[in-house]
Amino acid sequence: MDSSLHLNRFEAKGMPVDPPPTKIVEAYGLGKCPKLAQQIAGEDLEVRINALAVLCEEFRNPYSIDGCARNGVISVLSKMIKDPDYTTRVRATRALSIAAEDANGVKSILEDQNTVIPQIVGGVQDPSEIVRGNVYKCLLHVTRTTEGVEYCVKHKVTEAFVSVLSDEIDALKAPILQTLHNIVRSEEGLVAAIDANCVSICIDLLHKSTIHEEDYSSHEPSILSETSRTLGYMCFDGRAKSQALEKKAVAKLIALLMKKNLPEAARPPITIALMAITTTNEGKIQVHTASGVDPIIALLYSDNKVVILNTLKIISNIAVFPPNREILLTDSTCGVKLRKMSKSDDPLVSKHASVALAAVNWAP
Repeated sequence: MDSSLHLNRFEAKGMPVDPPPTKIVEAYGLGKCPKLAQQIAGEDLEVRINALAVLCEEFRNPYSIDGCARNGVISVLSKMIKDPDYTTRVRATRALSIAAEDANGVKSILEDQNTVIPQIVGGVQDPSEIVRGNVYKCLLHVTRTTEGVEYCVKHKVTEAFVSVLSDEIDALKAPILQTLHNIVRSEEGLVAAIDANCVSICIDLLHKSTIHEEDYSSHEPSILSETSRTLGYMCFDGRAKSQALEKKAVAKLIALLMKKNLPEAARPPITIALMAITTTNEGKIQVHTASGVDPIIALLYSDNKVVILNTLKIISNIAVFPPNREILLTDSTCGVKLRKMSKSDDPLVSKHASVALAAVNWAP
């Protein structure tokens, strides 16, 4: 065969038709991430939003997150949260949310935290539910690390999330509450949440559920569970207990327990909140005022071990108040149930049932 014909047959040929300039053509090897970073930061809107779509797919690969982060993509994305173009904001926050699911993404966000976190948290005021949801998910992932909590507290994420919690749509309340729960595990975060009136807002959310008896949204179980969990954790602090008692939280928690359609997932965190609040004298009195002893006794028959253990601790707390102890003593089933539990094969149940039984049977 003629050598020229052979070369012509097998030579590398150009594309029959050049791709449109707005099409994102993947680069190979080490050139992929720098090219994406350049296209995202470009002035052409169509190229940018197409590149952002590709980036969201690329971020499913942890290696791509690391490579793009090294090329400054995270700081570019955070600036786009205030972009006037809706699609840009949606895709940029989506990319940040996916990146934060990976340790490399969180590391990159925290490396430039003085700029990136304030820009991200600014997205809580966006008119788009999708953008706000992406922002909430991103910061939820960030606060799963100790360093992330520290920087989120520093940059007022606590105050921003508390300020939007009440008015946010039900579908987005759970990730806000989950983030706040992560934040209040630190001393600084707990103080920030209490100062931002988080205790009062959580109690109002719980009360809202008690006054809409037949109007549960599909998101209600997660809202109740996360609100009670956040409130319960905060109420181990003295200031939070005082605020909860001022808001008559005990009566509202008891009212929730009495709801026939209360989701089972909400019972453990509600009992945690009651357990924390009833360590105070005022908490014990409020249980009696709210006619709460009988609903608490009923929890002893739960199938959930966490609920049972929390209930035993609540009974030990409230039995110190004589009117509560009188109700516990006169109840025909309470003493029998406690004695049976005190002989349980489960050492934890046995231990706490014995303490509760001693508190109920105490006599001066």
